[in-house]
Amino acid sequence: MPKLFSVTTPIGNSEDITLRALNVLKQNKNIFCEDTRVFKDLCRRLQIDFSDKKIYSFHDHSSEKQIESILKLLETVDCVYVSDAGSPVISDPAYPLLKECFKREIEVDIVSGISSVTASLEVSGLAPTPFHFHGFLQREKSAVENFVDLCNQQYGTHIIFEGVSRVQETLKILTKKMPSYEFAVVRELTKEYESVYRFIGRDFESIIDKIVYKGEFVILIRNPIKKGNTTSSNLVETAEQIIAKGPKPKLISKLISQITNKDAKEIYSLLNKK
Repeated sequence: MPKLFSVTTPIGNSEDITLRALNVLKQNKNIFCEDTRVFKDLCRRLQIDFSDKKIYSFHDHSSEKQIESILKLLETVDCVYVSDAGSPVISDPAYPLLKECFKREIEVDIVSGISSVTASLEVSGLAPTPFHFHGFLQREKSAVENFVDLCNQQYGTHIIFEGVSRVQETLKILTKKMPSYEFAVVRELTKEYESVYRFIGRDFESIIDKIVYKGEFVILIRNPIKKGNTTSSNLVETAEQIIAKGPKPKLISKLISQITNKDAKEIYSLLNKK
């Protein structure tokens, strides 16, 4: 029975292609990809002859009709889907196609490879577990604010993709809202000019001009505060200390931190500004 091969391609360095992916691309004739020019360029770098292949475009703006045409073709022959770089389902267009294949019980063979999510996590220097991947944020300004709330609520390392035109402004907002968190900004992963910038949120202004604003970016943020560590006895104990010693800023900061799971030092700093 024909199947769909979902093939992960290199995110930068073409030598990151797996042997299995290379064989699948060489052996199959019907290829769907985001951009036919990008795919043909990859074939040239990998020395894959595509002269006898049928190469079709399928991207974010492809219609349901195009999905149906792929499913129709899958009734008779194997097909391959590749995105421009990385996994076809990680912030790329393959998910609706794969979902429909699963729904119709069409076999899908996942040919995995390098991922910018795990590669950025490895090079960031931030604790790897747990981690939360959010893809690209929505373009509305409120989306960044909502993401900040989410980071504050969830312990672990948060990973987002960001475009070059918005990365500086996004970082300004995130670092201002989360000054005590660890950040890592990774650009041009696996490419010649790969760069990693590691800093605490409050220190962003000191390195803002050191970052090269070109290429593709991954932003990682570490929320070190575990939820659920505060017990009723902790809260009572801190409240009793406040009653006994008076409403001292450090004790109040500690109590608010236990209730909200936010950094006590950050709360203390805000109280002292009042």
